[in-house]
Amino acid sequence: MTDHIDNLRRIVGESNALDRDADIHPFLEDWRGQLKGSTPLILFPINTDHVQRIVRYCYENNVKIVSQGGNTSLCGANVPNSSDHQIEIVINTSKMNKVIDIDPFNRSIIVESGCILQNIQNIAQEHDLLFPLSLSAEGSCQIGGNVSTNAGGVNVLKYGMVRDQVMGIEAVLPDGSIFSDLKSLRKNNTGYDLKQLFIGAEGTLGVITKVSLKLSSSPINEITSMVSVESVEDAITLLKESKTRFGDNVAAFEFISQSCLVAIDEFLEHISLPLGCDASWQIIFEVINHDEGSLSDFLEDQVKKGLICDALIAKNKKESNDIWLVRHSISEAEKSSGRGVHHDISLPIRKISEFLDQTIPAMEKIVGRSVVYTFGHLGDGNLHLTKKQPDNMNGVDFMNYSQEINAVVHENAEALGGSFSAEHGIGSKLKNDLVRFSDPIKIELMKKIKKSLDPKNIMNPDKLIDP
Repeated sequence: MTDHIDNLRRIVGESNALDRDADIHPFLEDWRGQLKGSTPLILFPINTDHVQRIVRYCYENNVKIVSQGGNTSLCGANVPNSSDHQIEIVINTSKMNKVIDIDPFNRSIIVESGCILQNIQNIAQEHDLLFPLSLSAEGSCQIGGNVSTNAGGVNVLKYGMVRDQVMGIEAVLPDGSIFSDLKSLRKNNTGYDLKQLFIGAEGTLGVITKVSLKLSSSPINEITSMVSVESVEDAITLLKESKTRFGDNVAAFEFISQSCLVAIDEFLEHISLPLGCDASWQIIFEVINHDEGSLSDFLEDQVKKGLICDALIAKNKKESNDIWLVRHSISEAEKSSGRGVHHDISLPIRKISEFLDQTIPAMEKIVGRSVVYTFGHLGDGNLHLTKKQPDNMNGVDFMNYSQEINAVVHENAEALGGSFSAEHGIGSKLKNDLVRFSDPIKIELMKKIKKSLDPKNIMNPDKLIDP
């Protein structure tokens, strides 16, 4: 192991490698701190050549590789599991953060994989364009990780997931060769669309080093509102009414349970709640390319119908940001509140209320009553559901029930035509569920692809799919 560490360190230089336990520790767990691992070495390549040389060395010497970006994964895809029997080193791409090219005429941008998402958004904005991917971790997550996990976020309703924003990819394959398909073209009908293999593959097929991204027109204006409703059914009806009134100009439609708002109020005192935390459900509703009057009229009509209880419209960008800060603070408030069993599922929108009516009592039968945090992207059917540890149960006992809780949540979602993983991916956490709920032919094809591209299984082993 010592020889491998020394040889790999020389590739990137002493200033781009970490091997002391104290320095490595922050890179050994998922964002929630629930999945922990080990590695003898973290490497920070500064270009594709570094990555290629690292991967080639690892391939020749059967050293395993885990790719990391901003380290915001929620399913363990970023966690290395080195042991006495298997060396796993980490390639962290955070120093590969250059913008290679931006083309306002083609509305495209090519960046290295370590570029922070928020920086890409800002660069697009400087050219009066929009990169629409937006999520709570955008100030620290990196585009390579976003692509590797096919991230979603709050604008999927209007713009789709990361898969819909990628025009080209450069990746270092497990044998050290380079797959380069960075053409920034919207039409390129030349056989298999191989870049799609790497989107959502969670680093199991190669290390993404550059990405060509599609940019969109900046909206003429954005109007952000926050409303309260009494039930999930009312929220779903409001979504339908808003789509009827504003069509594809509904850019985001997020819903938040009262329990999430109470947690923000209790644990994040610096966050202001514009509508307080008394309502059963609150919705953040954003419309683009319409004037404020049209949204105001729409909301007034819904109040008269009794569909919504209260509403406000942001008067300026600061008020809009304050509203969105509530949504983006939920995960931090959850984390501060203690242990929980977390889920990221998708459902047909009309089935969400039925799912909650079935699943919350089913979880109570397993571990008893406790707070359930519910929030998510109602506009695209993506629900985040967390069962909090009961006050009368210790953490170890509670986590021993996590598999049983997961089973009932995932079974109910799948039975209603949904998915047990909407946007967070599979990682190590959900590998068994992937096999359980997937068509056997799909699993067989995934294994064949993995074995074909990575015959030595050096790329993120024990994640997503076993060869």
